[in-house]
Amino acid sequence: MMTGSRHGGMRKSFFLLACCLWVWGCGGEILLPPLSAPLRPREDVSIENYKFRVAVMDFTDQTGQAGDLIKTIPDILTTVVFKSGRLDLYEREPLRGLSARDAGETIQGLIEKRMIDGVISGSVTRFSRTEKTIVMELRLLSRNKAVMYADEHPLSFKGRREMEITRDDVVSLGEAISKAVPRVPDMKIVSKNATQVSLSGGTNKGLVTGMTGYVQAYLDKVNDPETGEIPKPTPVIVGEIVIDQVSDDTAIGRILIGDDVLVNDLVRFK
Repeated sequence: MMTGSRHGGMRKSFFLLACCLWVWGCGGEILLPPLSAPLRPREDVSIENYKFRVAVMDFTDQTGQAGDLIKTIPDILTTVVFKSGRLDLYEREPLRGLSARDAGETIQGLIEKRMIDGVISGSVTRFSRTEKTIVMELRLLSRNKAVMYADEHPLSFKGRREMEITRDDVVSLGEAISKAVPRVPDMKIVSKNATQVSLSGGTNKGLVTGMTGYVQAYLDKVNDPETGEIPKPTPVIVGEIVIDQVSDDTAIGRILIGDDVLVNDLVRFK
């Protein structure tokens, strides 16, 4: 009995010694587990623009007769589109007078830097001095080269030597372009495979190929260990996507930026 008691006392002494060494190794403070698990940080990204931004290129004149109209139409169109409030515009000045090659390289650079979401180009295909009309073919291409708008527009002008385009015609043209980028509700990411994501809506929500959106995540709600209160979730932008395919009730997008995009994150379209 004495031997057993002595061994039990020794075990207790070793246990107390181990506890003391552990406390001493922790700087004299006993480390307790947190009352609640810390939030996993989400990696936020920087978005260049929160509206669908387009660059208006110099237009071309296939007839060789439009004169200065070919310069004034894109300038007026830029103002009209900006005033519509639906689209954002990239500054025209750096795009003026560029060769086809330089223009292409400039646009590609802007796309790669995510500074624009689409490009407006136009060309005069018919010109009538007697009827004072021109026919303009206009296109809006998205950053992934989806045709979001393509149509012919007759425009009228006045004057003979110094021709002046009818502004109302350009206004109607600008309105048509603005409507080509519809306003759509937020959608959830329902699946993800590498850089490809599937969304919870498609044409049934008005979505069209070529639209871009930013991905917004919310930090999980966790009780404050001191007050017990549940803080309001904080939104954080974790990525940006472009829509490559759209069907009736779903869409497939491609992640342009963001390594922390997850299922159930929200996509807010520009």
